[in-house]
Amino acid sequence: MENRANRKRTREEDTLIKDCIKELKKQGCNRYIIRHCILVMKISKKIVNRLQDVGVKVDEEAILRGSLLHDIGRAIENSVRHGFIGGQMLREQGYGDKIIKIVENHVGGGISAQEAVKLGLPYEDFIPNSLEEKVVCLADKFVEKNQIRPLEDTLKKFDEILGKGNEATKRILRMKKEIEYLIRNKLELVIEKD
Repeated sequence: MENRANRKRTREEDTLIKDCIKELKKQGCNRYIIRHCILVMKISKKIVNRLQDVGVKVDEEAILRGSLLHDIGRAIENSVRHGFIGGQMLREQGYGDKIIKIVENHVGGGISAQEAVKLGLPYEDFIPNSLEEKVVCLADKFVEKNQIRPLEDTLKKFDEILGKGNEATKRILRMKKEIEYLIRNKLELVIEKD
């Protein structure tokens, strides 16, 4: 009975992945973006599995779908605005608020309302709030040039662009600490695990 349930779950997950990839292609995302999104989804899945193993309730489907679609806005604009643009695209396609928030709030370590205005975005916080948003945001920070890289590589890049002690890095480190507390392990160890 358990094998049948696992097979059904695997089929459902495969369908979800295919649907999201189809949406990315339909919106004009190139292979590089699609590969990136798949890699972020794989990292997110590892984090989800660990959260579930320790009894933390999390919306796995939202995380998988959100991680696969998180960079859909890059089909239009390859700037920090891509999260906001992706959210607009998904809103037009009828996606739910949970997925839209994952997409809008994954950029950097999130974007405060004050930072948003400076970037030409609406005066609104685009900071990950839900556990699902934080998982995808962090998973994305472990991918650099379509390879799983140490988080320090991304943080070093943020320091170079935004200056030492920048708010994005601080938010990322707070999210990491929060998730590591929940999973009772280092994120790097969970991500490396096969």
